Amino acid sequence: RHGHSFSLLPKLRTFSSSHSTTTSSSLLLNVDNIMSAAAERKSKMKFVDIGANLLDERFTKGEYFGKVRHDPDWEQVLQRSVEAGVTHLILTAGTLRESRRALTLVHDLRQKWEEHYNNNAAVTNKSDEDDNSNMLHFGCTIGVHPTRCQQEFVDRCDPEYKDDATETDLPPHPNDPQQVLQELKALAVEGQKDQSVCAIGEFGLDYDRLEFCPKEIQQEYFQKQLQTFQSAPELKDLPLFLHNRNVGRDLAELLRKEQNAAACKGVVHSFDGSIELANEFIEMGLYIGLNGCSLKTEENLQVVKQIPLDKILLETDCPYCDVKATHAGFPFVKKKWESKNYKKFEKGKMVKGRNEPCQIVQVAEVIAGVKDVSVETVADACYANSMALYGFSSSSSSLSY
Repeated sequence: RHGHSFSLLPKLRTFSSSHSTTTSSSLLLNVDNIMSAAAERKSKMKFVDIGANLLDERFTKGEYFGKVRHDPDWEQVLQRSVEAGVTHLILTAGTLRESRRALTLVHDLRQKWEEHYNNNAAVTNKSDEDDNSNMLHFGCTIGVHPTRCQQEFVDRCDPEYKDDATETDLPPHPNDPQQVLQELKALAVEGQKDQSVCAIGEFGLDYDRLEFCPKEIQQEYFQKQLQTFQSAPELKDLPLFLHNRNVGRDLAELLRKEQNAAACKGVVHSFDGSIELANEFIEMGLYIGLNGCSLKTEENLQVVKQIPLDKILLETDCPYCDVKATHAGFPFVKKKWESKNYKKFEKGKMVKGRNEPCQIVQVAEVIAGVKDVSVETVADACYANSMALYGFSSSSSSLSY
């Protein structure tokens, strides 16, 4: 999947998640405003946010702790993203419903961009190259997060399970975990046809939150997901978006077992482990994804210092994992935005404590400070790494493999 030109994107049936019925149609995005922000941005750096939880209610509904505090501010979030130099956003999914919703949302957003692009080109007679720099490219992942495996493959498959979904247009959750796996695979196969699905995941292991899912269930369904996705020839080249939290070498060992010593393609995201573990993943062919949670302690910073720059990808994991003032890496942060508490929301200003894609700049700044290189050096290297892993074309107006 290399260098595809911009083409018409098919419409999918709209699915929703159990948390929100919001789709991009109800987000009322003004693409002109976002494009204008991209055209006027001063930053020469470019970024791929490889992990953005933009389906979170804080973005789609302005909801915090079950209470709506403000209108959705997606447009402003995306404006700040492009102003900061973000060119590609990959939306992260962690359940079957989120996977459906993410894929639908990506198709809807791409259609909006395509309509704007075609209308703008007709009026201005701009070439692909002229307008391409102002594009914001969207993709998503398909998979089940380790802490959601109990919910997705066990609890919701129980015929007596009472679903908390309020939507009337949702298909029922399958009663058979094998059917859940097959539906995930079908979504990924469908989504990779037009490059809307960029990676498999987020999946892996998480032993910090075993209250949500026992490690045995996590291990079983990580392996089954990997086997199911890799059984489809169309998905063999998709990168893995891996979750690895406080599990020692368990994830590495499972990957070696399933890959039969073959090189892995993907990224271990939000990495906060040892340099020995990072090197093991790198030797397996994987990249290391870094965000604010990777930069909390002096020990974290010493690990980051030793990871080769050509093996690092940048991410925000927003709205989580911002670089906080209490983090060891915070003194290296230079770029800051005015923010308000969500209870005192002001349109056009950021929400304090709600991480956004634009803050990927801060991750680059911390890495640059730790490695004693320029932030431009970090941004350029990590951008090239991301473009290579996901097969995005710098000369094309669409996400491509």
